[in-house]
Amino acid sequence: MKVFHERWVLMFGLVALLCSSGYAQQCKVTVVVKDFDTGTVLTNALVGLSVDTNIKPGWGWGAGKPNDYSGYTDTTGVCVLTGEGNGGTATVYAKKEGYYVSSGYRVGITNVTGIVGMRKWQPWNPTLNVVLKKMGKPIPLYAKRLREMEIPLENEPVGFDLVAGDWMSPHGEGKNPDIVFQMDRKPERVEERVSPHRIVSVTLHDVTLTVHGSNDGDGFHLVPMVPIGNGPTSGLRMPREAPLDDYEPTITKRAYNSVAEPIHTDVRDDANYFFRLRTEKDEDGKIVSALYGKITGDFRFEPHVRKKLSFTYYINPTPNDRNLEFDPKKNLFKHLSLQEEVREP
Repeated sequence: MKVFHERWVLMFGLVALLCSSGYAQQCKVTVVVKDFDTGTVLTNALVGLSVDTNIKPGWGWGAGKPNDYSGYTDTTGVCVLTGEGNGGTATVYAKKEGYYVSSGYRVGITNVTGIVGMRKWQPWNPTLNVVLKKMGKPIPLYAKRLREMEIPLENEPVGFDLVAGDWMSPHGEGKNPDIVFQMDRKPERVEERVSPHRIVSVTLHDVTLTVHGSNDGDGFHLVPMVPIGNGPTSGLRMPREAPLDDYEPTITKRAYNSVAEPIHTDVRDDANYFFRLRTEKDEDGKIVSALYGKITGDFRFEPHVRKKLSFTYYINPTPNDRNLEFDPKKNLFKHLSLQEEVREP
């Protein structure tokens, strides 16, 4: 009888320990908010903490609704937040009037300490430094999001007018071939891959996308950035102004596969671009006029989906004005579809 009692106590304790891990534990984070450009601390900035949760034992599997907490920075730019959750991670954002919101600051929680019911996530009270970009001079721009747009031609160049938002005639109503695209596709072929258990047919693709302007001096300036969802990000991701120099005339992207390997692609998750187009030069070769813009994300295409292209662009229609801080309420394109609308700066 004594042995049975001891076993019962041991089993009950083990079950209680396992179940307790499914319930909320305390976490604490200190957030310091500063101005991105000057490094000065920002007072009265709203700071939000979202603590992940798992579904409690007996409720099934997966994640539950995060627990959200908020507060404001003090005169030293500091906000200390305490919350509860059992998901093992927490995220932080900050915002302030006159600044763009910053989000995606992540705290990884690796362990817990303390007795059941009073446990604390570790690391306890880490410090996160959050920076906010100040709003400068947002202006109206032509901004458009293109998703799986069909390229009219393959293996031939075709121009796209960024201000008109359309292909050149006879494929659209464009008047200036700002960007010239050429999608070269090698003939697809099917080969067999032999494995120890079966033979599999593999369709091989090889597609190259070439992108360039129409004028001497046109070009693209690569801006690598952490992809959205992989780390901290600002509501204003790219610099406010396009650079004056260092533009490459051509972008080339290739995607292909082989019998033994999956698709290899030059399309980058971290790629963004400034561009200079409609460039005019004087007799000495000095640039006297150009339009500037930006592309957020890379030029995307799938080699097995014929003639489809996706990218998002912004262009300033004022010659030589390199300001690309977009006011989403003043898009110069009218009557865009929901798919084409651009809501971020």
